[in-house]
Amino acid sequence: MADRSGPADPDQSWGGNPAGFIYGVLAVATVVAAESTPRETFGTVLEASALVIALYWLAHAYAHHLGSRLQRPTEWTLRDFGAALAHEAAILEGALLPFAALVGAWLVGASLETGVTAALWCAGVEIVVLEVIAALRRRLRPRDVVVETVMGVAMGLGVLGVRVLLH
Repeated sequence: MADRSGPADPDQSWGGNPAGFIYGVLAVATVVAAESTPRETFGTVLEASALVIALYWLAHAYAHHLGSRLQRPTEWTLRDFGAALAHEAAILEGALLPFAALVGAWLVGASLETGVTAALWCAGVEIVVLEVIAALRRRLRPRDVVVETVMGVAMGLGVLGVRVLLH
């Protein structure tokens, strides 16, 4: 029988916040997918993506910090907020590959549409690879690996669906 248990503490892998990593991938992909390439430039898409990811990171850190203070009433401290920022930095890490694909396309002189497509494919592949890693780490049967991978494919298609619906 396959071992279906994950790590004893899932927050000890993927930089301490695997969910944040995934949020980062999906957030940057969704922002990029929503951009209107006929009206935008690489500069505006990169700026908007960076701003949204930074705000998303800060919002998660703020929510993490406030949630902790609501659970166990303590004073607001810069040290604790810094720890929340560090915990949520996985969002920035997750956004890095799709963002880098967009920057890379810009640097080689590709069209913005090509850059957006590259960023979206990077995000989709990243999510699928993470699903496969999660399934293989738990030594699932091949059928179960496929089922879990399909979830990643669905998330990737969801981001592409945003692009199709808005354009």
